[in-house]
Amino acid sequence: MAMRKFYSEIKGLKVTEVPNHYIQTNSIDLPYHVCFGGMAFSYLVALLEERCHLKHQEHAKEHGGH
Repeated sequence: MAMRKFYSEIKGLKVTEVPNHYIQTNSIDLPYHVCFGGMAFSYLVALLEERCHLKHQEHAKEHGGH
C-alpha cells in the first residue's frame, strides 16, 4: 500500500520535482536487496539447470545411453 501511495503522489511529477526526502542516499537497503535478490535469482536458475541435468542423467541410465 505504501508503494501505491508513493506512486500516486509522484506519477504526474517530473524527476526534478520529486522531493529529495524520498531518496535515502545513506541507506544500505537497496544494495542489500539487490545482492540478496541476485543471489536468490542465480540460485533458482542454477537449481533449474541442475534438475534438467539430473533428469537427463537418469534417462540415460534407464536407456543405457551415454
